[in-house]
Amino acid sequence: MLRCLAAAALLGGLSSSLLCLKAEELSLQKESSSSYRCSGGEQLEATYYGLRDGSLAFVRLRLPDGRQLTLPQISSASGARFSADSKFTWWIKGNSGFLQQRDSHGKWNVTLKDCDSVT
Repeated sequence: MLRCLAAAALLGGLSSSLLCLKAEELSLQKESSSSYRCSGGEQLEATYYGLRDGSLAFVRLRLPDGRQLTLPQISSASGARFSADSKFTWWIKGNSGFLQQRDSHGKWNVTLKDCDSVT
């Protein structure tokens, strides 16, 4: 019985050490910020973040009307795609991007297009 208690105490100490390590690995890092000018003259601000361990990346967008969106990165065949709730998707490739919004019928429409990084 004493041996089991010692093993449990040792394992408990190890798991709390691992939890501390995980908390440090999951710290947030600001990767970059960009301003984009879109074809209609609209300006979009994007700040890209990631967790230190690389498990999650996301973007914080400030739209021309002042709304802010936070979208996690999801899989993409080429470039990077960020989408959270199936209502908005921000696509980037190189220094360009576009924003899509789903309408009430489920169709994706490009709402900001030909957005080129100006910073």
